[in-house]
Amino acid sequence: LLVWLSASGIRSWQRIRHLQHRDAAVAPHNPVEGQLLDQLKRIQDDSDRHVRALRLQQQQQLDNLDLFTHEIKNALTSLEAAAENAPTVASTSVKDEVREANYYLDLLLNDERLTMASNDYEFSWVNLADLVNTVIQQNSALFIHRQLVPHLVNLDHDVLTDPKWLRFCINQLLSNAIKYSPAGSTITISWHDHALAISDQGIGISAADQQRIFENGFTGHNGHQTTQSTGMGLYLVKRVASKLNFTIRVRSKVGQGSRFYLIFPASNTR
Repeated sequence: LLVWLSASGIRSWQRIRHLQHRDAAVAPHNPVEGQLLDQLKRIQDDSDRHVRALRLQQQQQLDNLDLFTHEIKNALTSLEAAAENAPTVASTSVKDEVREANYYLDLLLNDERLTMASNDYEFSWVNLADLVNTVIQQNSALFIHRQLVPHLVNLDHDVLTDPKWLRFCINQLLSNAIKYSPAGSTITISWHDHALAISDQGIGISAADQQRIFENGFTGHNGHQTTQSTGMGLYLVKRVASKLNFTIRVRSKVGQGSRFYLIFPASNTR
């Protein structure tokens, strides 16, 4: 009996060790063990997928961090070079580089906030006219420098959303409109049929690029024409939209400008 118990215990121990090797093929001894092995396999597969997704997300965050810090460092390096080459630096140059550094710092911080598991959202009724005017005031120096004219149409409406994140989305879309608009043109911000539209008279976006402009890091043809494009702004706006229950759309023709829409559910507007 002792010999039999010892042999049985050794076989059980060997079988457990065999089960611990995930690639090992194990034949079930009975239907119950077969069901347990199938369940174990499903759990292991789910765990592997989750680990791969986390590793990919971590690598993406590291890549984004490198990108943003590189752009911030470029702005600071430009300031340092200007200070070394002259006893004084024009305030316009300082403001431009500081604005550039703040822009990428804002992208970096919001990218990190979106990645955090906690839901840092506070929904309230937001007046679009007030919010858009605030964003325009923040970009007033760029409007003046580029001689651009903001045109507001029918914005006396309220939407139920997080005001901080909506301001971020509007600021990103407005920054793109400013970046690609010719001097002296008009940027129109309007409300129609539960959608906030930001339109420019810029260079437009090709049909091929429109399919990918919301992807992480995609700059497209227009992005290659400027050194100020990272392909992250629209990607982050898309992520915010998916979390706050509104959608983003684009209509554009090359040479005729672009129009971006933030479309809200009817129940979230008044």
